[in-house]
Amino acid sequence: RSEGVQIGDSFLDRNKEAAKFRVVKVVGPWIEDENSQGNGTECLVEFMVDDEITLGKYLENSGQIPIPPYLNRDAEMGDERAYNNVYAAGNGSVAAPTAGLHFTDELLAKFGAENTSFLSLHVGAGTFKPVVTEDARDHSMHGEHFSVKVAEINRIIQVLEEGKRMIVVGTTTSRTLESLYWCGVKILQKKNTGVEGGTSNNEMMTLNQNEWSHLSNGSGSYSAPDALRAVIEGRGSTDIVNGRTSLMIVPGSYDFKVVEDLVTNFHAPDSTLMLLVSAFLGNGEKVRDVYHEAQDLGYRFLSYGDACFFSRPKR
Repeated sequence: RSEGVQIGDSFLDRNKEAAKFRVVKVVGPWIEDENSQGNGTECLVEFMVDDEITLGKYLENSGQIPIPPYLNRDAEMGDERAYNNVYAAGNGSVAAPTAGLHFTDELLAKFGAENTSFLSLHVGAGTFKPVVTEDARDHSMHGEHFSVKVAEINRIIQVLEEGKRMIVVGTTTSRTLESLYWCGVKILQKKNTGVEGGTSNNEMMTLNQNEWSHLSNGSGSYSAPDALRAVIEGRGSTDIVNGRTSLMIVPGSYDFKVVEDLVTNFHAPDSTLMLLVSAFLGNGEKVRDVYHEAQDLGYRFLSYGDACFFSRPKR
């Protein structure tokens, strides 16, 4: 949270003298807003510590539950349970996918395992970074890693092909599913051009911020099942599809390819999450109407707030 950081600078953890971080790359300024305590410099750092402790163990011992900065308080003991999904698995996110906070073990049991699918997207700090550019498309979208089991993608394909209703929980899940579609389109386009080799699997499963726009020019009539099937082609049912997405979804230009029904929380007005919801509903006027009514009815907003259910307008 300082300016003038340079490559090679080292920072010592005052609480753990054996732990030191060395800057290996300066990405650029990290600006949330003029008055934010989180402004500073975004860097890639190397973690240097005794062999006796891993990075994960160090973070567990020295860190705090990364509750949203807009709560304006330190993390409390209860946050460790409350600010996490009951179905959470693995480490990697710096925020909980908060739409999932509304689901309990009892509720999931009522749905039944045969009616639920799961995926992972490691939410990055950029989810808290407000959009401060005049044109939202100029906002630098953060990248996030995702992983989905092939068996889960097969189940999603089956649901789509059978015309069943698929209710997606959270903007994180939406972003992952839409990203998988565009990665599949990328694979299909390469296959249809007859080009062999030259592109690694990592490149095919990495989606840049506005890459979807370029891909859409030649997407043809690729359906969601076709694109998702391309992603898992040649993989076993127990394999896991890994990728990274910087997909930026804004109203007025983006057309959803997979998600038709969405459960999500009420988001901050200057967030990329609000942009995604606006794009999902078709325009900002609808979002304003919904949020005004929610305020009038006393609904709670943001991470520990209430949820809402949206269906895409019929086309």
